[in-house]
Amino acid sequence: MISSKKKKLNWLELCPDVLRCVFGKLSFTDLNRAKLVCSSWYSASRGCVPRNQIPWLILFPEANNNNKTNSNKSSCVLFVPDDRDKVYKTRDLGFDFAQSCCLATYGSWLLMMDIDWNLNILNPLTGEKIDLPLTEYHKGSPPPPYAQPYHFDFDPEHEDLYPSLACLWIDHVSKDYLVAWRMVEKILVNKTGSNTWQEISRCFVSTWRREQLVYEHKTQKLYFHQDGSVVKSWCFSGDDDRPQLVSEDYPPIVYAYWDFLPDRSKDEDELYVKEYVDSRLNIVVSRVSGQVLKVACAVQKSKRWFFLVYRMHPIDLNWEVVDSLGDEALILDMGITVIAKDIPGIKSNSIYFSGLDYGRNNPDHIFVFDLNTHKIETLPLCVFSSIPFSDARWFFPGFSS
Repeated sequence: MISSKKKKLNWLELCPDVLRCVFGKLSFTDLNRAKLVCSSWYSASRGCVPRNQIPWLILFPEANNNNKTNSNKSSCVLFVPDDRDKVYKTRDLGFDFAQSCCLATYGSWLLMMDIDWNLNILNPLTGEKIDLPLTEYHKGSPPPPYAQPYHFDFDPEHEDLYPSLACLWIDHVSKDYLVAWRMVEKILVNKTGSNTWQEISRCFVSTWRREQLVYEHKTQKLYFHQDGSVVKSWCFSGDDDRPQLVSEDYPPIVYAYWDFLPDRSKDEDELYVKEYVDSRLNIVVSRVSGQVLKVACAVQKSKRWFFLVYRMHPIDLNWEVVDSLGDEALILDMGITVIAKDIPGIKSNSIYFSGLDYGRNNPDHIFVFDLNTHKIETLPLCVFSSIPFSDARWFFPGFSS
């Protein structure tokens, strides 16, 4: 005779594989709550990356100026817009963030360079790390004086100092990756399975020109831009191991200040020049249209910000101002736009901005800019009071190609 009594289900004894399957569908906030249920759930949650459709902000600890040590140097602080009233601290990752700098982000991954010029790809959520091949610039073969990395006692007033520049793409499942690195006069590339860096171009070393590298995996194109110069691009989709330089007729990446002043007058011009503090030009690639966009920004003494987005006219082949990004949001740190329609926590037709340059540690320069209202949405005070930070970047855990 079969007993009619049913065995009482103990949620604490669920199979770890089942738990991990469920945890992988939770948001960051819900996953953190689930970890607190019991020790078995906490153990099963290790290595789980939460389901996420919104950008987060990561803040890197600064080194102590007295002895270059920091008790929090092995962890970072995360701001998740789902929880605006709190910040989260990563676990100890065994990596010295205070003596390293972040060169690029993609998905849950960071491209880091340490003080010995070693590069690696690090996931701050899982602790996974991929070491990249050494280059001629690693410790023991010091780079020339003008190539010192910005983050280590970088003096922006010193003309001989030149920041390192890079971009990253990585598949979150297979861990296939591509890293492009502008070091001194070379643009170098390293891909999964290669133990060397491939030189694809040489460039004029300029200490005054701002530069940018962007890789878009859908088209497998790498873009390189210098202020006042044309955009160069290479395609990695061919059978040849060496990427092919693509001939594309992009106009020079420049802007005029009066672009920000649609109702120009003599008084308005004079006020803009008087109030001007700084400006930057960037390129981004739309993941919807595949178009290369130009982004100009400027800030005034009054802390007023201007942003303009341009696209290339298909017939006239000149840059024209885009009135709206529509359902897209622009993540400037990643050099791309993403779909934001009907996704809670991410603002469409907005720009996620973390500063004018490397070493972005000015809270007034970290915000979300609404292209509809031309107003900035500042972050809660708890974000910037959490740790003394040397750099901050928007990144996109869970984002994939």
